[in-house]
Amino acid sequence: MDAAAERLPAEHDDTFRLTAADRATRLLKISVVPTDGTAGPGDGTAPDLVSFQTAVLLHLALAAPELPVQRVIAAADGRPELTLGDGAGPRRLVRMTSWLDGQLLSAAVTGAALRRSIGGTLARLSRALRGFDHPGAHRTHQWDLQNLWRLRDLLGELPELEAGLRAELTACLDRFETEVRPRLACVQTQVVHTDFHGENLLADSDRITGILDFGDALAGPVAMDVGVAACYQLGAPGQHGRDDLLGPALDVVAGYHEIDPLGDRDLELVADFIVARVIARIIVSQWNANREPGNTGYLLRRTPQAIEHFAALQQVPHDEIVRRLRAACTREACP
Repeated sequence: MDAAAERLPAEHDDTFRLTAADRATRLLKISVVPTDGTAGPGDGTAPDLVSFQTAVLLHLALAAPELPVQRVIAAADGRPELTLGDGAGPRRLVRMTSWLDGQLLSAAVTGAALRRSIGGTLARLSRALRGFDHPGAHRTHQWDLQNLWRLRDLLGELPELEAGLRAELTACLDRFETEVRPRLACVQTQVVHTDFHGENLLADSDRITGILDFGDALAGPVAMDVGVAACYQLGAPGQHGRDDLLGPALDVVAGYHEIDPLGDRDLELVADFIVARVIARIIVSQWNANREPGNTGYLLRRTPQAIEHFAALQQVPHDEIVRRLRAACTREACP
């Protein structure tokens, strides 16, 4: 393909938008294939941890062709991805997909209908991925909220955090390990996206039109996926009281529940994962920024908001979050 390449900001992969002379547009991703297990433990080999993303897209093309996801573009010899490297350096996995045009959700004004579409689209994705498996799904990484307590090690490497914030984050990590971790042991898991936020979704005025970037996908509970999506739709802290903080996020959960019903145990975990994702946004983003000072602007673009949301959520009892989630899913009026 003869095309001009535009580098796009990304946390891990080298990512490019390719534009050909005939204006045809593609997405090219080049990933280092880890050789030391740093991508996360799992039953699969190191290449599986990257090829998993391609396998997800190939599965969705067959299982749910109506979902607005990118399509894999095969190489000239028919392979869905290529491995580069002659042994002198790290191998690299290269894959190309179609390009989805549209406005990023992060640039859109979100009303209730659009927020419910976020949840409904995620529910359809969850249902399409149910029963799909791959060796690369059985891994973990820093954004895997099932192992949130492991972020204590990263927190210890952030001396610049204010002491009060550090103490509150530590207390939440301790609570997650002692109270939430045991409950996760008996929860059913499946392949989930884990990164369903405004820079990975395309939208028009009232619906989601594109789902991007399965780079963080892994096997986990659907409640984790719902909690992540809801976390990014929390209201502005302090404007209209604490109820306003949760209100927009409730639309996402209600939209999901309408398509793929959530039980009481799921909703309790959704409440836990909303808070957990905010914590991860603070710790992981800051830790990555310290390691990559040249990419600080991209990595810390949402950290101030995450700190504000964390402070606001600390003022809302866990039981109240669960109560409001249940009310939103049963369409009961909240007092």
